[in-house]
Amino acid sequence: MPLVLLVVTFPSHFPLVYIDTHGLVILEECVGSLLQFGLLFVCWLAALATLLVFLETWFGLSGGNRFLARRASGAYGVITVFVPMYGAVEKVERAIRSIFGQSYPFVELVLIYCEGERRFVQMAKEFRGARSHIPVRAAPVSFPIDSQNDRVRAQEQAQALARGRWFVILDPEVILDRYAIETAVEFAGSNEVSALMLRAGVRCRFLLQKIIAPSMEHLLQMVRIANRRREKKKAMEFQPPFLLINREAFDVVNKINRMPGILNDAAWNVWGYQMENLRTFEGDGSRWIWRDADVRAWSSSIDPERRYGASTASFVVGSAAMALLSVVGLAFGIIHGIDNFAGASILAFSGVSYLLMWTSYFLFARRLRAAAWFAPLWVLSHLPAAALTLAEMRRISRKRTKEAAANYANYAK
Repeated sequence: MPLVLLVVTFPSHFPLVYIDTHGLVILEECVGSLLQFGLLFVCWLAALATLLVFLETWFGLSGGNRFLARRASGAYGVITVFVPMYGAVEKVERAIRSIFGQSYPFVELVLIYCEGERRFVQMAKEFRGARSHIPVRAAPVSFPIDSQNDRVRAQEQAQALARGRWFVILDPEVILDRYAIETAVEFAGSNEVSALMLRAGVRCRFLLQKIIAPSMEHLLQMVRIANRRREKKKAMEFQPPFLLINREAFDVVNKINRMPGILNDAAWNVWGYQMENLRTFEGDGSRWIWRDADVRAWSSSIDPERRYGASTASFVVGSAAMALLSVVGLAFGIIHGIDNFAGASILAFSGVSYLLMWTSYFLFARRLRAAAWFAPLWVLSHLPAAALTLAEMRRISRKRTKEAAANYANYAK
């Protein structure tokens, strides 16, 4: 029998003292306290991490990469737009039609395609026969242009057809806002920039995409923050979706690439030639240039050059865990009340995490023109987005492993 000590004092102003020395009761109380303080600790860590990511995302942007656009104040001459035609026909057609709708009046279009691609041959013929103020020139090549190096070769051949003072090399999967070219050339001309690269944004067309897209972008932003130092070392290794470059700078880079001993792998990668007094700029053009959203391949569409590893997946898993912790902490605080310091602190830290994620979801939704009204229920979008991101990372890693193995096999032969 457990030992129970009961002390009763007769004066009414003395309390009744009851001491229970049962081992299981004491153990339950100790374990409950430890679990409560453990939940308090992890909720504090989650709130701190969420706050740091929020501040880095929305207040850590340097002014150097902000694209402050405005309408053209003067004439900058003819602008030649090069569009290599590859990929899905529907996306290429939408990209070309967005060029025809530009506000800048002095634009000419050069369509680059492989002669063996009948679908693009027919499309180029239709656009050349269309009645428009924009002249369209065809630049067929005899080889496929699916790889980046082949596209560079094709663009070099198409350069002879260009008459503009400025060149625009456009990815065929992006869509331009009506004022995209005008604002870009005004920014480059007024700031004496030789080459301007803009990163494309994403637009959502379906309801499910509009709900999940802000959470997908939040997860990708966490990966960008974690890999920022490594990204600075290998900047501009890939063809940008929108590149504006003046003809003089293009000629300088093209001459350097044609020198003996120079590998001609990226004729318009002028970021590697700062010694030639070429002033370059890289900025966010998501307001003016965008792709159609695909939540199943979000990272591939936005950051195709990104590499994923175990550390990247751990950030995504950690973000999903922080989302669950905020909900668990709120539920614990509401159910058990705020009678003690631990319960009140758990409720406060969880509330801070939830509100910060709510705000981030709302801001990302505004940027993507997605479902901002879904922000209070962001957790219902965050967990599926984490699962989709992990599945995409696994698929990309397997694909690149197979490509590396195939390249090694070809090299061995």
